[in-house]
Amino acid sequence: MDNEIFDIAIIGAGPAGLFAQFYAGLRELKTALIEATPRIGGQITALYPGKTILDVAGFLGISGRDLVNELKLQTDLVDSKTFLNSEVTNLKKIASHFEIEINHHASFLAKSVIIASGNGSFSPRKIDVPGSSEAEQSGMLTYLLPGLSEVADKDFAVVGGGNTAVDYAVELIDHDCHVSLIHRRDNFRAMESSVTKLKNSRRTNFLTPMKITGLSPKKEKLEIELQSVPDGAVKRVSVDRLIGGFGFTASSRTINQWEEFPEQFNQGFLTNEAQMTSIAGIFAIGDASIYPGKSDLIATAFGEAPTAINQAVNYFDPDRGGPQHSTSLNKKEVFKHDRIKSRYNS
Repeated sequence: MDNEIFDIAIIGAGPAGLFAQFYAGLRELKTALIEATPRIGGQITALYPGKTILDVAGFLGISGRDLVNELKLQTDLVDSKTFLNSEVTNLKKIASHFEIEINHHASFLAKSVIIASGNGSFSPRKIDVPGSSEAEQSGMLTYLLPGLSEVADKDFAVVGGGNTAVDYAVELIDHDCHVSLIHRRDNFRAMESSVTKLKNSRRTNFLTPMKITGLSPKKEKLEIELQSVPDGAVKRVSVDRLIGGFGFTASSRTINQWEEFPEQFNQGFLTNEAQMTSIAGIFAIGDASIYPGKSDLIATAFGEAPTAINQAVNYFDPDRGGPQHSTSLNKKEVFKHDRIKSRYNS
């Protein structure tokens, strides 16, 4: 890796970074995709690989796992490099290039940088009631969906009122589980179609407006003590497993230590219409980018990726010219595998 010079370094191998890698390959750019974890897919792989995603154009619905696999197949078509287990521990400007330090020792140079790291690393917002530590140690309280092989014929409770909790509940009823959805209010802050699906399912039991006041593991069952928010009445239910669905907090501690650190707002980098941050040559896409009117959707990230790639080219090689439409590219030159090239003889 040392002494290599790339046209573009993409930091983060979630959906935004993967599609940016593919599009950069279409433009025949020397590209490095850098991912801190052992796997590609970002938040999807870590948090909801089984969730059905509905906001990707061209798909009636696709699981997170399948979407990542399809993106990987795309990136395999082009000539690019991917570095896993590679945390960017420093980023600094050296003359006309950016030096990217990996894991505090190895480094390489890039003419431009695209940050596609999402919101950083994630930690669940945990339930804090009597018995919660014991319940978590027993495995009866978790904050991620279990594997599909573990959910058959199980009774689950999910607590929370936002997209995380509702998405978990939908995924479970889709696999024939019974789900008790616990929320301190009657209304939910989640996608309306998902809430409607739960309300129309016989496998969903709404425990609202109620809050959890205690947890007690009982052999193979977890007893949940609930309190009615309006009148304080106490109720107890037993389930095989409770899933906390209060969402996750993000941390960007390593990024915050970079020498070249663009201006942030909340967890995102402020970007202009070119997806450029406050530092020329550094761009941000996906959840790492924020601007007025931004919608935090995978579909949005897919549109931001080509914009950032094309504007990065304009930054380091303004005489190169604009991008072609994909239909006019020389696909037999761009796509590296013979089995793929054979598709594009026309």
